[in-house]
Amino acid sequence: MIESDAKSALSELNVSRETLELLEGFIELLNGWRQKINLVGPREMDQIWARHVLDSAQLIPMVGQGASIIDLGSGAGFPGLVLGCHAKTTGGSVTLVESVGKKCAFLLDVTGKLQLPVRVENRRVEALAAQTVDFVTARAFAPLPRLLDYAEPWLSTGATGLFFKGERWREELTEAQECWNLSYEAIPSRTSETGIILKIKGAQRV
Repeated sequence: MIESDAKSALSELNVSRETLELLEGFIELLNGWRQKINLVGPREMDQIWARHVLDSAQLIPMVGQGASIIDLGSGAGFPGLVLGCHAKTTGGSVTLVESVGKKCAFLLDVTGKLQLPVRVENRRVEALAAQTVDFVTARAFAPLPRLLDYAEPWLSTGATGLFFKGERWREELTEAQECWNLSYEAIPSRTSETGIILKIKGAQRV
């Protein structure tokens, strides 16, 4: 998918023009920062809209408007900052959790310059006190069994998990079900033939 097609596809996900303008600002800042710290590689920038922005934006119709979200292992801001751009135009809030200080500096810079309703937590996920949120998200953060351990404080208080998973998602799910009773839905990815978004509502340790 070429970049222009990726931007067009965002409209199918209820991404407003105002949100798109914020996303463009985010990617411009990312392009500047990546030359200073390791956020994404040069080849990744060539397909940033299709591979990262559109992929992350798949969550927008799922979270709707006015949602509170916590994103685990936020890295370069996918999907956390994409959801933050959406939240600025529709309401809601996003908390980004990232343990690497330099990446947090980038996340804070984008959040401040675009005035997003986003809070950045520079700490490890397991050190963070859980608060009540509507959704907990993660992309390329950890295998599902370990990810559930990290997300359990929020899932156990009613949050819905939205986790990006690749072609090994069935293996990860089988392994997770050895320790967890899960109510889940596997939603096919719009950007990957083998990927899914795993929607988890209800997870109890066996």
